[in-house]
Amino acid sequence: MALSEIVSVSIQAGTVNPARRGFGIPLILPFHSKWTGTEVRTYTSFAGVAADFPETYSMPYRMAAALFSQNPRPSSIKIGRLPAPATDHLLTLDFTDHPSGTAINLSVEEHDGTASTVTVPWDTNIATTLAALDTALEALGGISVAVSSPIVTVTTSTNGQQTHITPAPGTATVCYVRETTGDWDYDDALTAHEVVDGDWYGVLIDSGSPKNIDKVARWCLANKRFFFSGPQYTKPSQFASGEFSAGADYTALLANDSAAGLFTRASRTECPEAAWCGLMFPLDPGSATYAYKTLSGVGADSWSATERTTIETTNHGNHYATEAAVGITRPGKSFGGEWIDVVIGLAWLEARLQERLFSLLVNNPKIPYTDAGIALVVAEVKAQLQEAQARGVIAAGWTVTAPLASAASPADRAARILRDVAFQARLAGAIHTINLVGTVSA
Repeated sequence: MALSEIVSVSIQAGTVNPARRGFGIPLILPFHSKWTGTEVRTYTSFAGVAADFPETYSMPYRMAAALFSQNPRPSSIKIGRLPAPATDHLLTLDFTDHPSGTAINLSVEEHDGTASTVTVPWDTNIATTLAALDTALEALGGISVAVSSPIVTVTTSTNGQQTHITPAPGTATVCYVRETTGDWDYDDALTAHEVVDGDWYGVLIDSGSPKNIDKVARWCLANKRFFFSGPQYTKPSQFASGEFSAGADYTALLANDSAAGLFTRASRTECPEAAWCGLMFPLDPGSATYAYKTLSGVGADSWSATERTTIETTNHGNHYATEAAVGITRPGKSFGGEWIDVVIGLAWLEARLQERLFSLLVNNPKIPYTDAGIALVVAEVKAQLQEAQARGVIAAGWTVTAPLASAASPADRAARILRDVAFQARLAGAIHTINLVGTVSA
């Protein structure tokens, strides 16, 4: 006789693990035609990205390269697809301060990756010189140019494709470059991608225009994600309310802690914001400051003291520049003015507390509305706060309070709602500036 005929035993796993948000995973959302529809692909190496996007000039290739070139680097990234935009990519070139009598030299990368230097000799005045520049740029093909001296607008003729322009290095050309592309509906695309695969936290896009930065930042604020932007502004003071759909949008961005801008003089092709994200996302959320970081594969910009002040104080942005021969990011803040490590650290803590308490509810037959049941809730909160302390998100000395079961109202007991569980904690913070005073005696 088999023992099972006498004693029947059935064992099943009793633990249900809720899905955990991947705080170390970024999503790249660029326009491309490698697949159709809303699809999110996961990549664990740059080789996988290069297989799908072999064109080295494409923004998916370049952004993924920036992510995977860091040390440490993300264990995985995701790439989605922005549908073909309804408007063209626009660059505004401002020659207000270009010196009279000096030729104009521009480094141009066309939408197919073809790189060239366009040189136009000085001709009488800036207006006639820019008229010649119009002809020289349009001769490249694939773009249209409009001149309203001293402003030149460059439009890439096919929607979704991009042209990249910077003043040619080593020349006397003074040209303030900024992207002024209209709204490409990234927010709608993000909503669609989240439904397909929402296991990502960082957002990167292939546009650096104010209108698109604003829309993505708003989406990330509403959907608890974080957006890394890399706007190209050779004159940072031009990042102002006039570049946005409305002044209120500019004001809202500068109050948004779910997005950050790493301003650069360089072409958007360098993707410094992707490198920044790639370096920081492998680290435990909140455990490291976003300041004083050196980015692999990204050239440091040269900013004057006034320009740095404009980026940090007026634009609420960040920069990557050389200090003591070392490239470093500073100051490490969101557009809203909060430290990025604090924003992401607290988002991580909120998500993990929700996941722990949800797991408690689904992995027990029930949590009784008694002092013992409430103690189970408190224990989970304490366990998560202890982990947050170990990761450097909060400092030691935190407290958790909860009511006695007898203090709950009859209505709450009947509705099975536990209220007034609370904790107090202090941020661990970080030291960014050191003041040292010393005395040396004979």
